[in-house]
Amino acid sequence: MLKGKKQRKYLAKKGREWQDQLQLFGRDRKEEALHDLRVAVKKIKAFTRLSKACSGRASAKDFRLLKKMFRQAGAVRDLGNLLGELDHFHSVPQEFRQQKQLLQQTETTVFIDNIGEYRKKGKKAGRRLLHDVHAIPAACIRNWYAEQLVDIGVLLTASGDRLHKARKKIKELLYVLKVLPSGLVEGLALDAKYLNDLQDAIGKWHDTVMVVTSWAGTDRDGGLEMVRECRERESAVRRLGDDFFLRAHVS
Repeated sequence: MLKGKKQRKYLAKKGREWQDQLQLFGRDRKEEALHDLRVAVKKIKAFTRLSKACSGRASAKDFRLLKKMFRQAGAVRDLGNLLGELDHFHSVPQEFRQQKQLLQQTETTVFIDNIGEYRKKGKKAGRRLLHDVHAIPAACIRNWYAEQLVDIGVLLTASGDRLHKARKKIKELLYVLKVLPSGLVEGLALDAKYLNDLQDAIGKWHDTVMVVTSWAGTDRDGGLEMVRECRERESAVRRLGDDFFLRAHVS
């Protein structure tokens, strides 16, 4: 069983983390702070999904107050990732990079302008989440993991947004895994390293997809190189995804 006390302690800690990173980003505008903010919020989101599955209570609804901040932070981060990926392709002209840099600056300004609202709604979400915490039976946690693994296995056979969704689900499993009692973790017998390697490979593939998508329609050279890189990274995902159900568990 995952006790309510442990959940409250964890959720409170993650709440403080994203609030600290929000303040840091507002002051210094460092992308690392925005990344850390999103990770903390993702961990909260993972818990709300488990909680909803096991009780149907309002925790998932409480999380909605964090969505606007999370999505805007994602818009800034996606552009930062895109700019980082563009460095791998020498054929990309400086003009194109500058366009993306200006767009990132615009999205950053939107985020900064709304920090006050994000903080206010985020604190309200935190209070509601802590209020709605309840003990979660071990049997429900095991069932939830089993269902998520089935969903991931199906998603891994697809591409595009569905493959990216598989990554999100894998990360949620890993986030929750770190907070579960050791006995329950041992019973699940998941290969965390394999799962982490798989989600990382999907993430690298998705970053390249974003580059190819942003480049489409520009009528410039370099597109073939990007598509080739994207296919190579997808092949790496497919190799890791083979025999997923067997490899996801420690033998």
